[in-house]
Parts: sequence; C-alpha cells; structure tokens
Amino acid sequence: MEANQFFQPASLLRFIEDSKLREWRERTKQQFKKGEQLCYPGKLDDAIYMILAGDVRIFHLHEDGKECVLGILSAGDFIDLPSAFTEKTSGAYSIALTDVEVVKITKQEIREVVQQTPELSFTLLTHFAIQMQDVISILEQVAYDKVEERLIKMLIKLADTSMETDEWYPLPAYLTHRDIAGMIASTRETVTFLLNKLTQNGTVKIENNRIWISSSM
Repeated sequence: MEANQFFQPASLLRFIEDSKLREWRERTKQQFKKGEQLCYPGKLDDAIYMILAGDVRIFHLHEDGKECVLGILSAGDFIDLPSAFTEKTSGAYSIALTDVEVVKITKQEIREVVQQTPELSFTLLTHFAIQMQDVISILEQVAYDKVEERLIKMLIKLADTSMETDEWYPLPAYLTHRDIAGMIASTRETVTFLLNKLTQNGTVKIENNRIWISSSM
C-alpha cells in the first residue's frame, strides 16, 4: 500500500541556518492545550507560528459551520505558511490536536530567509506545487467520487506505514471522526457510519481508540 501523507514537511527547516533556528527557538514560547484555538482570521497580521511541539489542525470554516481541513501540522512546521507571501488576509483557523508549544516568527523574517536560500526557495515551490495538485485532486473527488471512496482514499493518505503491525497501519491517535469529515467534505455522522461499515467488512479496525486500516485497502 502506498501512502501519501496529509501532512506538511518539517524538512523545510534543514535549509535554514542553525544559528537562525536557535534564535527562533529561544524566543518567548506560547503554550496551547489540546482543543484550544491557536489562530483565526485577523489574529496575526505580520507573523506566523512555528511549532516546537505538538500537532495542529489547520482549516477553513464555511459560513454554515462546516470545516474544510487543509492539513495536519507537527513540530517544525509553520502554521499557515502561505500567508507569509501574500498581502491578502488569511482565512485559516488552527486548533491544537495535542498540547502545543509555538514561537512567533514575523512574515518579513520568513521572506528574508527564503530570499537568501535558493534551496529553500525551490523546496517551497515544490511544496506549494504539490499542495496545488492535492487541491485539484480533492476537487475532482468531491465532484465525482462517492463519500465512501473519498474516505478510503483519505484513510490511505493518513495511514502511518512505518508503524505496520501484522499488515495493519494506524492513523494518528489524535484524529477524530470530525477531523476526517473535514478532510473529505462530509459530516461526522457519515464518517462514523462508513467507518462502522468498513469495520464490518474487515478493512478497518478500532484498537485502543485508534483507527487502523488493513494493508489490503
């Protein structure tokens, strides 16, 4: 089974000078408890957060209250990185999936580092290009795929193949049915129903409050 992780790469940090990273990490730290909101439109105008520890869900919120999940971020990631390169107000929200620790980095600092580091510039272009391809894929799935097909594709993306146990792959323990629903443009109730169906079919199992998928999926 080939996995395509629904996460943003912390590998961007390896292109930033160690002295700069140390200076950023030694700044005043902010802590957020699981379930607390880190960002919302208008909160940070000239800065973004760099995650030091924990996991964060970033999403857009529709006027009807439904979430469109953009990704899951972890230590080393920047929350809403694209906003550092545009003057447009970001519409992104972010919520802590676990206890989280962050530091604030100004957007100007981000732009300066990118301008000074060609390798980082190329890596960012590649990252944003992949994101664009993912958006197109999601739009196609929403337009043409059934909800169950979208769910199965997302489960495969989320599965951690490095933690294979007896041909089963786990999803991150913090993920809820609501989180998954936001990733496939569905509802929590529908995701719960379909996961129960897949469990009965033997391609999904719930163990220690964690979703696992079979390698045969």
